[in-house]
Amino acid sequence: DAELLFAGLGREWVYGSNFGNLAIVRQSSSGSSSGGGSSSSSRSSAGSTSAPAPARAAADDESLTPKRSPTKQQPALRPAPPPGPPPAPLPRPAPAAAPVKEEKQDDDTPAPPQDAKTVKRQAVLYRKDVECGLQFMDFGNLQTPEECDIMVAAVPECGRFFMFSQSHPDWKCRCCAPDAENEGPETPNWAVYQVQTPGAAKPEPGPGGGGGKEKYKMVVHSKRHECDEQAFNFGYATTPAKCDALVAAKAECGAHFMFSTFHPDWACRCCTRDGADDGPASVNWDVYVVQATLPENRRPRPPVGVRDPLVNLPIAEGPRPKWLVKDDGLVIDGRANPEMGGGILILQAVLMDASKGWGKKQGFRPRWLRAILAANRAHARKYGHALILRGKPTQPQLTPWQVKQCGKKSPHQCTQDNERENFNWEKHLMLAEYLLSPQNFSHVMMLDADAAFIQQDHNTLKRIADILDDKGKDLFLTDEDWLKYGEGRINGGLILAKNTPFTRGLFLDTFDAHVLGPVPLKKGRIGVENLVCSSNEQICLNDLWKGGKGAHFAEHTMMAGGTKWNHGAESGGFDDPGVEILHFMGGAKGTADKVLCDGSRDVTGEGPTGYGCKT
Repeated sequence: DAELLFAGLGREWVYGSNFGNLAIVRQSSSGSSSGGGSSSSSRSSAGSTSAPAPARAAADDESLTPKRSPTKQQPALRPAPPPGPPPAPLPRPAPAAAPVKEEKQDDDTPAPPQDAKTVKRQAVLYRKDVECGLQFMDFGNLQTPEECDIMVAAVPECGRFFMFSQSHPDWKCRCCAPDAENEGPETPNWAVYQVQTPGAAKPEPGPGGGGGKEKYKMVVHSKRHECDEQAFNFGYATTPAKCDALVAAKAECGAHFMFSTFHPDWACRCCTRDGADDGPASVNWDVYVVQATLPENRRPRPPVGVRDPLVNLPIAEGPRPKWLVKDDGLVIDGRANPEMGGGILILQAVLMDASKGWGKKQGFRPRWLRAILAANRAHARKYGHALILRGKPTQPQLTPWQVKQCGKKSPHQCTQDNERENFNWEKHLMLAEYLLSPQNFSHVMMLDADAAFIQQDHNTLKRIADILDDKGKDLFLTDEDWLKYGEGRINGGLILAKNTPFTRGLFLDTFDAHVLGPVPLKKGRIGVENLVCSSNEQICLNDLWKGGKGAHFAEHTMMAGGTKWNHGAESGGFDDPGVEILHFMGGAKGTADKVLCDGSRDVTGEGPTGYGCKT
């Protein structure tokens, strides 16, 4: 069918990537095809010649709608078996009235090999119940692996392997990228086959897409993502190798490009030098590393957020105090005589996580975060406290028991799986480090970086310190009593510790127990025996509080109501004079700037053009 259609259409047309549906894309005079693929959230720099691509989900032609094979990671994308009989086949083109003279195929248009008309070879199974490690092209609906074999053999850019589902041929025939037949996800009903049909030889491009002898090998920088910032749109390119060559020759580009092997008509697009990371997720795009040799000013480099984890945070100018730990940064030291030590220290950890909610590696910080930090800086400045930030987690992040628990997972995946808990444990480590500081702070407060002081007319921290003195306690915690069943349950987002032997030993004990995981800490510094902290730090504190530890913990600790001292912002509270600290947890984070900057009063002390509120 494909041969008849190609012969009837002539060279004015080139086919899309979907042979089974015979999706046709007209070749424009400039060499690029109409249609778009990049999501609107992927930014394009001012120097780019590309217009914003239309949203892919709005494509009218179902045959051009990007689809990816179902995987374990994407169960929602797995096609369901059809509820009724299969759709009727597309009509065959009418036969030509007279023999059509065969024209030379365009180099970019694969044709079935010469023996494909008469020889159909038995498909050879390579691996069962798996997919390709990386797919290269989607050939649409074919009925048998033998038909898929013939089509794949006609595309030299494919590897010599393809994936096909005999139980679901509607999942389409898909070839593996070269050298990508292994390490694919395990998925029932898929199988990887080895191509048996001979294919026409074609010179393999060298690095950068040239015709050198060295085979071009794709290097994927980020699977299923786009550039965060695009520099240039080159239009239609048939393969990553050809896109690589175009990018290498363009001075405005960095060392990475984005390309869709499923929809090459979505164009070859290069990233800016710092725009390869943190782009929007997209199942049909991948970001590749340019393989051609590049000048020094275009070679890959760590993003600015990796080079400086405190980038675009309100770190004070001037010499860095020697008492700071690790790579922490000082925001404000409002104490009258810092050289004499003492006073109250506020700690906040602003760690970039996989969700990118706290900032991006390119240095972007969201307005909601800036508003909170500005409000806390204003409170510390006014009432003579010190405020520091930590932007880089302590290494190694993974404990030995976490590594063992991860089994065969990659270190990167294992780190991501444990990231949330380990970032929370960083808070206890910071408390232990600064309670032991030579500055001899009277009190050290750990406050989540999504929590803000909202009463600037009085000293909130002095009020808490006075309560501790009145009750003869060393540790101030708050519960979640603003929630229906939250009374008596510790929220770990606010901890104020008076500097005593108990608190200095407590946070060393809890962090040691975290490192040991399921193995009990036999004898802690505060006297607790067989302490186990194999989950998050909040559960560890709750176990100590409710675990009958008596003099070892509860007699040194007090629990205050979160409604007043650590109020969840999802239920309001900004205009309540009884709320001291507003905690913008979860989905409430995105509202912090609207509340703190654009609400009934500005608590940042800097107005709409200051660090916290500027847009």
